[in-house]
Amino acid sequence: MRAVFIFVVILLLIAMAVPATFAVRFWMDGQAVLARAERSGALRAPTERGPLTGVERTIAMSEFRSTWKTSGTPCRTAVFLWADLTTDDAPHGMPVSQRVSTRLLGEQQGTSIRWQIRRLIVACQLEQRFDDTRLLRMWLATVNFGQDAVGIEAASQSIFGKPSRDLNAEESARLAVLLKGSSLRNQPERWGERARALQERLAAPAH
Repeated sequence: MRAVFIFVVILLLIAMAVPATFAVRFWMDGQAVLARAERSGALRAPTERGPLTGVERTIAMSEFRSTWKTSGTPCRTAVFLWADLTTDDAPHGMPVSQRVSTRLLGEQQGTSIRWQIRRLIVACQLEQRFDDTRLLRMWLATVNFGQDAVGIEAASQSIFGKPSRDLNAEESARLAVLLKGSSLRNQPERWGERARALQERLAAPAH
């Protein structure tokens, strides 16, 4: 993971060396991506308000870890990538804005230099418009939990028969681990072990 982020930073530095006209073109392209996503409904601001629910908090801490709620700069993703390259105590995890931008751009071109730059720019533009809580809810509304359970509400109803905000700590952990292995639903014992391990990790004091 660290090598991937270093690679993206190098790409960013290369992008910064191109003429300003190309930088403007990339920025305008990012704006066009968001505009198309808004028109198609792929980018829809969540209607939920208020603090994170238990399962949202569990997923946020599991998936995004120390990148969660990074603030104070126009492009938190770029700051995170720079910290990953230049410090020994770099944040762990990928910013939620990058998950959303990946979904909007599509993963099929994820190895191209142009795609990597576009993803970074779209992530920065998302961060200018939405905080991490709203970005998380956007992502959770469309993420696949396996077995045709798309979106956190569909997954919660399908697996546990109740709304996601009513899930207890164990159920929240079970749902969270499906994001890294949806096939766990067919392996009850391993699913439970992974969920308990996640609960223990999240309960451990941060170092």
